[in-house]
Amino acid sequence: MRKILISETLDEIRVAVVDNSRLRNFFIDNNREQISIRGNIYKAKRNLNANGIEASFVDIGLGKSAFLSKNNPLKEEVGEEDFKVQEISKDDFIMVQGISDYDPRKAPKVSDFITLPSKFCVVLSKPGFLGISKRIDDEKKRTRLKSLKKMTNRNIGIILRTSCGNQTLKEIKQDISKTKKKWKEIMSSFKTNSSVGLLHQEDNIIDGIFREFLNNDTKEIEFDSRKIYSYFRKKLNKNKSEIKLKITNKKDDIFSKNRIDKEIEKIFHKKLNLKNGSFLLIEEKEGLTVIDVNSGRSLNNRKESNFTVNIGAAEEIARQIILRNLSGIILIDFIDLHKSKEKKKLFNVFKNAMKQDKSKHTILPISKFGIIEMTRQKIGTRTTSLVSESCAHCFGSGLVTRKELVCYQLIREIVRTSKQKKNKININLNSGYIDTMHSIIDINKSNKDIKDLEIKIKQDDSIEKYKII
Repeated sequence: MRKILISETLDEIRVAVVDNSRLRNFFIDNNREQISIRGNIYKAKRNLNANGIEASFVDIGLGKSAFLSKNNPLKEEVGEEDFKVQEISKDDFIMVQGISDYDPRKAPKVSDFITLPSKFCVVLSKPGFLGISKRIDDEKKRTRLKSLKKMTNRNIGIILRTSCGNQTLKEIKQDISKTKKKWKEIMSSFKTNSSVGLLHQEDNIIDGIFREFLNNDTKEIEFDSRKIYSYFRKKLNKNKSEIKLKITNKKDDIFSKNRIDKEIEKIFHKKLNLKNGSFLLIEEKEGLTVIDVNSGRSLNNRKESNFTVNIGAAEEIARQIILRNLSGIILIDFIDLHKSKEKKKLFNVFKNAMKQDKSKHTILPISKFGIIEMTRQKIGTRTTSLVSESCAHCFGSGLVTRKELVCYQLIREIVRTSKQKKNKININLNSGYIDTMHSIIDINKSNKDIKDLEIKIKQDDSIEKYKII
């Protein structure tokens, strides 16, 4: 059974997806800064300063050039024929889509291969193309879905997602028609807009939950926000959904109430202890993650073998890869196994555990050194990057919780602990967080959770973070 927990603190939203009482996905978003252009569609123009460079750079209105990638992001599904990067003259405009997270240090990556995802389909710029998810392996279902070929045309193609497998053709057609309508609106904006800039913004975190996680597996959604609760109720009633909606008092921590708060904290630790006394070490680097399985105390009593420790670790590793949204090259160093039969079984256990992953990935068999090599598609930002930043006192060798996250946590404690008639709140705050705290309060001063509170902040560098007086 799937349960979704949605918590709102001022302009920050946190979402936890729980399957059978285990945390499976965790998302966090706030509107204070743009952290990604992935999925956004722009009207772009060739950057004149890119002359002589063997690459294409375009202006999308961000104040810096974007790199027009030659790679087709869906090459495995649709092939690469007829999808070369367009040669554009200095006066030509082009439609592009963000395919990378926003990084102020690098040129953002875009593609001229446009995709528009919805709940059951992806509309894309490949005329007449119909693709069906490889995860739908029932031939009767695939044959039935092939009849939707007629919904493609000379302008667009369609990929039918895994979620189509158990839906009626009527429901799928309605979703395709809705997405095609949105596509036409974007095309119209491209033609009418006279300058470069944003044409379509990727769904926010709430709409993304609707698209990706609201299916037959989801039985309940719990909120601490009346506004988000009302939004979901309206949309679900329209779709005649049987999902149970539950509203919780904001003074209660819904993550703690559902006993997943400690699981969320573990996402951001390098060392992860397992139940049998073994542990994982997860080292995240730019483009590379190394996961090391250690026996720890599990082998002291001789009841556990290398094989059983590895099997116990495999499922947890798959869960952590998804939770942390790890991407790029991932190396998993299991404890040495000598029997080929055991290696094969371990590989199959891990591969099956990764079937829950919505991101594309490739897993290679265990090497003779006991290492599994895999790659995972980068979608969105690593979870650890959203909540942590380089430590200013160790020259980037360590990570600390992002200032924004510390301040939002402080505000949650203020809201939960303040009495109704107590409007004055005194806080001692380390100087490193003062500017961020003032910024968040100023932006959200009209928010009902804090507008009646008089929050006085006093600098106190004798404490690590904060103290409510």
